[in-house]
Amino acid sequence: MDPLTLSVDDCEPLPIRTPGTAAEVAGLVREVAAAGAGFYPVGGRTTLDLGLPPTKRGYAVDLRGLNKVVDYPARDMTITVQAGVTVAELNRTLAAENQWLPVDVPQPERATVGGALAVNASGPRRLGYGTLRDYLIGVSFVAADGAEVKAGGRVVKNVAGYDLMKLHIGALGTLGVLTQVTLKVKPKPEAAAVVTFGCEPAALGGVLDLLHASMSRPVVADVSTAAGGAWAVTVAFEEKKATLGWQLSTLRGELKAAGLTAGPEEREGADFAPAEAPAGSPLSWKAGVRPSRVAAFLATAAGPNVRLHAHALNGIVHGHVAAALTQADVSAMVNKLADAAADAGGNLTVRRCPPAWKAALPVWGRPTADRALMRHVKRTLDPDDVFNPGRLFGDS
Repeated sequence: MDPLTLSVDDCEPLPIRTPGTAAEVAGLVREVAAAGAGFYPVGGRTTLDLGLPPTKRGYAVDLRGLNKVVDYPARDMTITVQAGVTVAELNRTLAAENQWLPVDVPQPERATVGGALAVNASGPRRLGYGTLRDYLIGVSFVAADGAEVKAGGRVVKNVAGYDLMKLHIGALGTLGVLTQVTLKVKPKPEAAAVVTFGCEPAALGGVLDLLHASMSRPVVADVSTAAGGAWAVTVAFEEKKATLGWQLSTLRGELKAAGLTAGPEEREGADFAPAEAPAGSPLSWKAGVRPSRVAAFLATAAGPNVRLHAHALNGIVHGHVAAALTQADVSAMVNKLADAAADAGGNLTVRRCPPAWKAALPVWGRPTADRALMRHVKRTLDPDDVFNPGRLFGDS
């Protein structure tokens, strides 16, 4: 592969530009817009498979040169960094003050903060700690006319006008180029423990109801595919040491009262991470459904060729096809599950698949009522379709 170009979805290679400052980013935006081209922001390149193919020639703009910690007032529990800082480097900086950003971003050594915000990355801990939306308090971004815009602030309590920064979360870089972000952070917990146990399919709904009502208040409640058609349930706690013991004994008692007398396994530490696609998997998808419908949706999605992992009490289900299937088989599977997700009050998106399949798959799921509003926001903030053209809506 040519190190000076980048191909997205097997489209014509895009020349790579590497700005080192926000001012250089702004200059590039003006240059690209004047040429009628597309500006494709990239960071650690961990989610290039997400979205539809580009619809314009243009430039891939590598933002990893914006990698400085701007301000870290640890006592205020906030940090301001440039958008090209990796998630791992952010947490290493915070660890020096026994703090962290408790959002599980896959491949944190590569993933950048700006990229994580653009795709709204999260993982198992979203049950206990929320998502990036809950931590973002300020941004700087370059708009479609090349102007540098600020929204929010650097303190937790601020009322700095319109909440423009939240528009950029999950927008796939289509509304502007994030150059700097300010985040709330948290103290690291004193102790952690993980509880795992098996669950038969017929009992899963009751187990999830139990965990939802549990007095133990876990930060993780995940369900994943296990051998023999059963489910593996992972429950995790992160708290003060004195509290952790009470949480474990409380959950143990609740599980016993529910008839799960085989006994869960317990271990210290928080050795869990976002589930990754198995090697060779041609397709990954993500569904968001009502938490009360997760057990039923998992039953619909289960099969010999699919590996499932759910952040069950948040209603998030990830699926990975573990064996090679034909495009026709995959299309039938995804469309069936997209309908099931819609019936369960949510939607399904394709996170990764061969580019040739995207024309036949509902990459962004079934059209929802807010789609027209999203298009209106895009046309208002980026009328010439400069940023990531085609990647979110498939048109230009």
